[in-house]
Amino acid sequence: MEKRVLIGPDAAREWSATESTVETSAGRAPGGESTLHWHITVDHLAGEPKYPIGWPRIQRGLNDAARNWSGWDFLRMRILTETSRAALPSDPVGLTLYTPDRNGALNRPLHELRKGEWAEIMIPLAQVPRHHDVRQLQFHIAEAKYRHQDQLDFYFDEVVLLRYAEPTLLDFAAESAVMFADAPQIPVRFQLAGIKPEAGVAVVCELRHEGKVAVRAEVKATRGAHRTLLDVKRAKLPPGEYEMTARAAGGSATA
Repeated sequence: MEKRVLIGPDAAREWSATESTVETSAGRAPGGESTLHWHITVDHLAGEPKYPIGWPRIQRGLNDAARNWSGWDFLRMRILTETSRAALPSDPVGLTLYTPDRNGALNRPLHELRKGEWAEIMIPLAQVPRHHDVRQLQFHIAEAKYRHQDQLDFYFDEVVLLRYAEPTLLDFAAESAVMFADAPQIPVRFQLAGIKPEAGVAVVCELRHEGKVAVRAEVKATRGAHRTLLDVKRAKLPPGEYEMTARAAGGSATA
């Protein structure tokens, strides 16, 4: 997969921190590299005047060259969590993506985080509306979920965009696992990744029975989600178990 680094360990000065601190920390990554270190001391008595039990957070704006994520497939981050608590709450940290502003923001709890462990978080960009215009990233906690004076340390190994380097089918499946033998069509859904947003490739679907191709169809597809109908009315399919496969032209993997 191809990768673009959005946030590296040397970017601490590019973040703004509220009720918390952010800095570069040496030697905390699995390979001994530096990390971005976000520290919070939970304080139920201080904080912003109207909200003493508030939302410690860090945020960073993205420049014009980094805002368009439409040519990418995933947002990935690796985070180590250390805390004075015995365990984290179920939603320890929230991620907010401004797409492009607060009214159009995506909020996503990072429930994968565990005390003393590196967690890899992979967010499909198909789940992020308007990811062609991402203006700001923010990480935050709700102090109401923590005790006064809890200590929290989050170490970010990297925050990157990923994309497949060749045409790749994701989530390929028939809409129903069971159907009548005389059904004229089989509805099929899939996601196509690994091509440029304006490009299109051929996707070949095959329905196999007892090792032989019973029906074969080809559709032209662009990047993103698709629903197509596999025409089987002329095949006169006998009852039984069938396997459906597909491959995108130029790709090596079969779905």
